[in-house]
Amino acid sequence: MGYFFHSPLLYWNCSLEALENDPDILRTVNEKMGQHSLANVGLRWGSVFAGKHISHQKLVAADALVISMFYHLNSSAGAAWDYRAAQLATEARNHRKYKVYPLNGQETTSTLFEFRYEPMTVWEKLVLTGCYFCAAVYLIVSLRRLRAVKSRLGLVFTVLTQICTSVMSSFTILALFRVSVSHVPSWIFPFVIIVIGLQNMFRLINGVLATPPEQPTTLRISSALGEVGFISLVEVLTNLGFLIIIGIASVPAIRVFCQFACVALIVDFILHITFFLAVLSVDVRRLELQDSLDRMNMSDNDDDGLGLSPKKQSGGYMDFIFRGGAPLSTRIAGSVIMICFAIALNMHFLDNQHPLVTIAIIGNMIRNPHTIGSWPLTQTPEMPPNIARSPTSWMRLQDQLTGMELIRAVKPGDVRVVARAFNPIFFVMSNADRARTVGKLPSILNTIELDIIQDHLQSFILSIVFVVAGITVLMNNLLLKDIPTEDPSETRKADGPLLTTETLIEGHSLDVVLMAPSPCGVLASVGLDRRIVVWKLNGNRQTYSKQVIRPAWAEHVLWPIIAIAVDQKGRWLAVATKSGDISFFKLDDGSCIRSMKLNLRGKIPMAFFFSPKSDEVSGPQLLVLRYDGLLFEAYVKTAEIDEHDIDRRIIVSSSHGVFTPRLPLRIVTACSRGRIYVSAKSTGQGWRTEQLSLTAPPLTSPILEPGEPCTILPLSDLGMVISSRSCNVELVDLLSGSIIRSFPTGQFKPSTLRAFHAKRRTCLYCGCPSVLSFSIAYTERDTGMLVMHTFTSSRGGLRDICLRAERDRRERKCTGFESVNEEIHWVENVEGWEPTSLNMLAGIRRKDMASDDPSSDDLDFASSCSNSLRRRKKTERKIAMEDDDDWEAWTMDHKGHVTSYSLHDAEDNDSFDDRLMVGHIGPVAKIGQQSVAVGFGNTVKVLYIGNERFEAEDNMDPYQSLGRKNRMHRRF
Repeated sequence: MGYFFHSPLLYWNCSLEALENDPDILRTVNEKMGQHSLANVGLRWGSVFAGKHISHQKLVAADALVISMFYHLNSSAGAAWDYRAAQLATEARNHRKYKVYPLNGQETTSTLFEFRYEPMTVWEKLVLTGCYFCAAVYLIVSLRRLRAVKSRLGLVFTVLTQICTSVMSSFTILALFRVSVSHVPSWIFPFVIIVIGLQNMFRLINGVLATPPEQPTTLRISSALGEVGFISLVEVLTNLGFLIIIGIASVPAIRVFCQFACVALIVDFILHITFFLAVLSVDVRRLELQDSLDRMNMSDNDDDGLGLSPKKQSGGYMDFIFRGGAPLSTRIAGSVIMICFAIALNMHFLDNQHPLVTIAIIGNMIRNPHTIGSWPLTQTPEMPPNIARSPTSWMRLQDQLTGMELIRAVKPGDVRVVARAFNPIFFVMSNADRARTVGKLPSILNTIELDIIQDHLQSFILSIVFVVAGITVLMNNLLLKDIPTEDPSETRKADGPLLTTETLIEGHSLDVVLMAPSPCGVLASVGLDRRIVVWKLNGNRQTYSKQVIRPAWAEHVLWPIIAIAVDQKGRWLAVATKSGDISFFKLDDGSCIRSMKLNLRGKIPMAFFFSPKSDEVSGPQLLVLRYDGLLFEAYVKTAEIDEHDIDRRIIVSSSHGVFTPRLPLRIVTACSRGRIYVSAKSTGQGWRTEQLSLTAPPLTSPILEPGEPCTILPLSDLGMVISSRSCNVELVDLLSGSIIRSFPTGQFKPSTLRAFHAKRRTCLYCGCPSVLSFSIAYTERDTGMLVMHTFTSSRGGLRDICLRAERDRRERKCTGFESVNEEIHWVENVEGWEPTSLNMLAGIRRKDMASDDPSSDDLDFASSCSNSLRRRKKTERKIAMEDDDDWEAWTMDHKGHVTSYSLHDAEDNDSFDDRLMVGHIGPVAKIGQQSVAVGFGNTVKVLYIGNERFEAEDNMDPYQSLGRKNRMHRRF
């Protein structure tokens, strides 16, 4: 027929009898809300009612019924409509049952209105799917490269939860403000949130991981949030500004999308600094716990081979981008993507016209933003008083599905239709009260669906209360089990100095000349009085026990001793004599379990230590390296001895064992010709040795001649070694043989070179080991001064020095020793010292009684040091008689800050007659994680830094115990 009606009477098929016989009209309306008319147009409430009142998703009242007629221009239905409207207006003037606006029932004012339904094409769906896929790949690859993250899957789930919550919250808020988003394709809503959310997420993760790991978790989180929180806030505000500008100069559908994106960005940022930050803090705590467990559970991941040469990974361009080396700033990437996405949406809703036409339309939108989306329907002056909604606003509320069905009904197969919309004719009951409600709420609240809030507020508050209460109870029950009970004595010690001294007395009558420490607090000492004493320390509790080791039988000869060793767990002691007899003592009772004969040729072994891992069947294994490169492996329980010749043509100059949780034990040996050999034991194949081929990094000086003698020092935490030749020190990667960095030094005394570093971290960009600082210390040969070189990143104190062997010149974020600052510090009158795991040196030195002229770059430091020493009052008791040999303990951190402490403790008040005058310091050894034992005459001075507990070697973080004591006696 060319026309059809759209009316609420269609709920009853336009039957007056069915309407009058309906006992519950509202129930019928609610039940038939999804019903379609004969024209296949849905009878939605928004299209057949005006001034609706909805509660619990049900229509409870309506201000007006809307009857619409759609017809073709060549149909006579329009004339019939006008004729019938005029008749109704005439009848209304006679019976006065209702009023008609306008009075004559004729409305001639109209405007052309375009109904458009723009479905996404297959190409657009493919592009959008590709964007989501790229975002997912970027998320997965970036999280996999974040080595210092405990649960990547948990972070992915957190991100997805945050995105979904942001989107759903935005829909809820817009629904409360009665903003319809049905005109925008649902696929595009999460895109902007994903882009901005991922950007803020990685910025915060990198900020947390850039903080020193030795700091408490709360301090790391707060520092990172202070660094990147303001940047994220500024970016969110900037994006909100862009969205507002884009919304003003865009089509109505894009304007609705911009409103959604603004609300979603605000909600996402709130969740980011609350929900995601809390999850990240928990992940950081779990990572710290896992690091401690990994150090305890040392695993052998390379039993079948030496693993001396790792596979070289090819670095492509995509790998370079994901590694973070791309020059594009991540601060503008999200905004650029969002702007491009908004432009693409405008092109979609402008029907993908020619680019020049699209630019012209967008320019017109910018010049005349007030005309965009406005319908110039001229309203009749004779309008009903206090009308609930204007015709224009009512048409804007129409659902996108209604317009789509209208297009299909009028013009099947097309996506748009142009209609001439006439201004409506109003029929108002004569007794209707059109006055405004007294005491009406402010207009800002009128736009909110207060009924929805009232209906769901109570259940929402109850849900929040139950969730918070449940989480609080659960966390309290879980955390109370992990809170240690502090000893009151330890609480009192927490107010003491950073360094405390304990004197081990009544063990020897003559000077101590040899010591062997264990990480578990067991120390074996040998004196000139031919006594072997095993000290079992108890940390800062200032209590210890001693045990004298004696020959087990009359023919058991223990002298002269050339080497001693204590195993990692402090249970076994090995003693080697010049004749080659090796005696094994069980420290539980001091009994000698076995004695073996090794051909040491009367020379001091170059290596003499227990293997970190022992076999239950064969027991502990003692490794002994002879000066000519012959390696002995002695099994305590089975008395078996395995021999392995590293190289028959060498003379060993230095040898050490290197052991990490991820790699098996390796014995690194340097010979007098400057060659370095690496020996490792494979399961079922015995010992194997390979020469380490050193390779210099690009654009560096060539490697020193192999004929020059070298010594080595192990850096087990890093899986590297220090090789020293003449006035040059090289940091060598043990697996690849690459020289990470070559350090020029001065002439130093033999066996005084030491290297130490900050706690090992993981590079945020490549996953390789990294440190915040790296230091080299030695005693100068001519002056006897202690000199320390410290290297820190030139990009800031919180930036890591990446120790990756193979550097990439294109790298911009991952930096190594090519971008470092070097500082040199020195201390005079130092004799005995050792580095600790706290990235500092500790030892004993003579007190400076006279002022010396400073002669270094550290002028202020030396001057303040000398002045402080001169001002000090000598209130401590002297040992024996008045003597110039006055000593003090000291520490120096990697920044060069030196602190002095008194060397006397409670033991100094007793038995002074048994103490010898000290002319020089004896052997020095690191014991535990953060303590140093110094042979001091016939006694042993143990310097405790922080709260030493003498647990397993990798079972505790020394920085945590350091934080319990933060007072220093004298700092300068």
